[in-house]
Amino acid sequence: MAPTAEIIGLGDLFECTISKKKAKTTRNAKLKDAAIIEEKFLDLLTFPSIIGNQEERIALVTGDQRFLQYELEKNIDHATLIHGHQIDWDESFQPTFPPIKTPLLFFGHSHEAAIYADGIRQKVPYNIPLAIGQRSYQINVGAVVDNKEWCLYDSDAMTVTFMHA
Repeated sequence: MAPTAEIIGLGDLFECTISKKKAKTTRNAKLKDAAIIEEKFLDLLTFPSIIGNQEERIALVTGDQRFLQYELEKNIDHATLIHGHQIDWDESFQPTFPPIKTPLLFFGHSHEAAIYADGIRQKVPYNIPLAIGQRSYQINVGAVVDNKEWCLYDSDAMTVTFMHA
């Protein structure tokens, strides 16, 4: 499905092995001690991505600036892409979305596929194109690694399809 689609990562391509608490005081750590980095995986990273909190933490604790090469936000046709750590999350991990200039916001971070209309969470329809027209939606694309979820966005047809393997 979608053989000509452009793949765009939403951050957290890497996993920092130093906790948030320890990261507050850890500096100049060796990369092998701070992150899971495999050469076979690096070879697969042929697509653009935005920065996630894992890349930010790896750069902080190691000083390795290559993890800061990614943009914080990317705009594509009718949509803004962010990782999601920029969103305000309440105690029950419900989001308060930042203001954006596009009708669609795609994000990740919570590792849970979701779609919001007017700030209200809707049921995720898997493997069925959802016609979005000109409505505003906030779309959590899910987690490829843990849940084998991802999202296809067709900016010509103005549809979003949640995929689940």
